[in-house]
Amino acid sequence: MGQIAVGVSTAGPAAHHAVRWAAERAAARGSTLRLVHVVDSVIQGTGDAEFILATQSQATAGLDESARTAAEAAPGVDVVVDLQQGDAVEVLEAIARESELLVVGSDWHGGKRPSRRGVHSLRIAAASSVPVAVVPDIDVSARHGVVIGIDGSPEGARALRFAADEARRTGEPLIAVHAWDIAVMAGGEYGYGVAMLGSDELGAAAGEVLADAVAALADDYPDLDVDARVIAGDPVAALVEAAAEARLLVVGSHGRGALARFLLGSVSHGVLAHLEGPTVVVR
Repeated sequence: MGQIAVGVSTAGPAAHHAVRWAAERAAARGSTLRLVHVVDSVIQGTGDAEFILATQSQATAGLDESARTAAEAAPGVDVVVDLQQGDAVEVLEAIARESELLVVGSDWHGGKRPSRRGVHSLRIAAASSVPVAVVPDIDVSARHGVVIGIDGSPEGARALRFAADEARRTGEPLIAVHAWDIAVMAGGEYGYGVAMLGSDELGAAAGEVLADAVAALADDYPDLDVDARVIAGDPVAALVEAAAEARLLVVGSHGRGALARFLLGSVSHGVLAHLEGPTVVVR
């Protein structure tokens, strides 16, 4: 049996949304739900015994509250609480290696409410070796569909499988979005000489990428309802717009270069900076 880990903060509606979201998925998958709160090692370093005790007490109370939230959201789910000390990104990265999914809350969404917790979630998503779900305090219960960003990359293919599994599990349609613009295609993603092609040819090439990706699902997901969309325009804007009407957005991330492990690709970074609902980043 696997586990879904949740990075738990001590307060805020996003934390409750994240725990509930993770608890429902853990119950559906038969996974253990591991609730983790990380007390910054800087606090221990202060040497202030009263302050340290108060911080640990607050953290324990937050974990207990999160466990109650999980039990309400998914009665019977197996919950483990875990109080850790250290750097939150490093601790959660290590725990992620033992998990099938890492979930964090963020009160940064829609590009309207920047916050430290929003930036924190970007760092965690970039460092994790497993899929990371970033859950904002947004009610998506009236929405429908799982949006997946298609880009023709190996990371995108793994993200597509994750999204297809989620769509099948929840009975939602899979909304496959492939957005293209000259700037993206000029990077050589599709292997075409952009200067030699017009917009019609570029649009057709983008359509082929999307069609090939969707066709690869046919054998394993024969009954999946797929809404395939080719959009001429900025990929981040297209995915954010689609996510505003969906229950979930899934994107692949392929940060490049020597620091790839600590960087997100431009599209995954962009959608996390404009959260419109729960968003999963798949490496």
